[in-house]
Amino acid sequence: MALNAAKAALKQGKTALFVCDMQERFAKVIYEFDKITTNSLKLIQACKILNVPMIVTEQNPSALGKTVPQLDIGGASGVFAKTQFSMYTSEVSTALSALCSNGPPESIILIGIECHVCVENTAIDLRKNGFEVHTIADCCSSRTQEDRLLALDRMKQMGCHIATSENVIFKLLGDAKHKDFKQIQSLVKAPSLSTGLAISKI
Repeated sequence: MALNAAKAALKQGKTALFVCDMQERFAKVIYEFDKITTNSLKLIQACKILNVPMIVTEQNPSALGKTVPQLDIGGASGVFAKTQFSMYTSEVSTALSALCSNGPPESIILIGIECHVCVENTAIDLRKNGFEVHTIADCCSSRTQEDRLLALDRMKQMGCHIATSENVIFKLLGDAKHKDFKQIQSLVKAPSLSTGLAISKI
């Protein structure tokens, strides 16, 4: 399915970051959890520099714990507890409508776990509600690589943009003359960690 190139763009002031359920109890069971956490931290730091607002959810945190401390979610526009298998709860929908100064964002950068459950269901709900979704493959995972890769393929088929952390960082930056380029350059000096995507056909 061919996608409109204009819809693949990302703009400051029109983009938000969704961090899905990166919680303590998942750390030992998710495929390549440490690596996707490292890549996610870099993306979160870049989004903070570029003033991209962030929404965080936690699935049943009383049982599954809080967001892992390795991720700096300070300054998030909201950290929302949930039980449904999608970030797009009524609370998140309300917060999203007032997230940007000039109205709701057009595009959502989506990271987290599990790729085939809450991440995919979030993507479905966001697409149904008219948002462009950029699923960040090297910042998403599941308990198995098979579930992860098949979920990324399904999201691609539903019209999501399957990207990497550095890809969206540079889309947001846009130009080496950007005032924040030097800060971003220091973040991306070390390549993102490989999480086993190169052999897939997403």
